[in-house]
Amino acid sequence: MARRSPDGLTAQRRAVIARREWLLDLEIRIPRASILDGVTNVYFELTREFNRLGPVAALSSGQAVVFYRLAIMSKDGDWIVREAPEACARVLSVLSQHGARHRPAAPLDVRWLCGGWSSHFEYVDQYERRVRCDFVSRPPRVSSDAIAAMFRAPAVDQAFPVVDRETLMRLKQTGRAKDYAVIGELARQLPPEEEIEWTTDVDRILELAVDAGGRSSRPSVRAALSGAGRAAVVAALALEIDELQQADRRRLAVYQRAAAPYLDEFRRMALDRLPLERAHEQACRLAEALLPQRPAEE
Repeated sequence: MARRSPDGLTAQRRAVIARREWLLDLEIRIPRASILDGVTNVYFELTREFNRLGPVAALSSGQAVVFYRLAIMSKDGDWIVREAPEACARVLSVLSQHGARHRPAAPLDVRWLCGGWSSHFEYVDQYERRVRCDFVSRPPRVSSDAIAAMFRAPAVDQAFPVVDRETLMRLKQTGRAKDYAVIGELARQLPPEEEIEWTTDVDRILELAVDAGGRSSRPSVRAALSGAGRAAVVAALALEIDELQQADRRRLAVYQRAAAPYLDEFRRMALDRLPLERAHEQACRLAEALLPQRPAEE
C-alpha cells in the first residue's frame, strides 16, 4: 500500500500534479507560437503552408508527439487531410512547389482516401533534409465526428492544426510495441479519470484504480480493483495491448494484399521519378485499374 501524506495524496501522485502544474506554467511563459516559429521543424512549417488558405490538414502521429513535447524529433510527417478534392489539390500544390515526388502509395484522391488508403511523398529541402509526408483522411480507430471537428476552426491562425491527445492515442494503437509507451506518456497529461482509460503503465493503473477506476471496464483496471495483485494486472494489460496490436496487423495485411499489383506496376513505371503533377495523374489512372477503393469492405 502506497504511503499517503496528511492531504491524502501519495508521493507519486503529488509528483504528477507538480509536473502538470510545471507544464501549464511552461505553456504560459513560452507560447506555442514562439516554439512553432522556429525553422528547425520543417513539418510544423509545412502544416502552416497547407492551411494558409483554410483548414485542410491536421498534423498527427510522430510530429504531433513532438508538438505535445514528448519527443524532440520524428523522422517523417503525418497529416489527416480533409476529405475534399480542394484539400487534396492544396496539399499537392504545396508539395509540388517543394519539388516533391510521389512515393509508391495510393493517390492523394478522395476516391481512395475514403477507403482508408494513405498517400506518401518525399522531397529534399534547402537544408538537405529528406522530408517525408504521409496523408490519410480516414485513419483507423478515429471517429468521423472527431475528424470533422479538426476542420471547424474559423481561422487557421487562431490555433495550430494538430490532432488532440485522444485522437493521437488512438492513432498510436498500432502493431508496434514502442507506440504504447507514447500512449502512456500522453495519458499522463490527462485528468486521472481519463488517464486511467488510456494509460499503458501498470504502476499508474494500480495507483489510479481506487480513486478513478470505478467506472472503467478495462480488464486491467478491473483486475487492479479486485485486489488480484500486480501479476494479474500485468497479464490483463499485456492482453489488452496484444489485442490492439493484432487487430492493427490484420487491418494492414488487408491493404498490403490489395495494394501489391498496383505497387508493382507503380514501381515498374517509375512514377516516383516523374514531376509530381504527372506522377499523380498517372497514379490515378493506374489506381483506377488496379487499386480497389475500399479493400476492407471488399
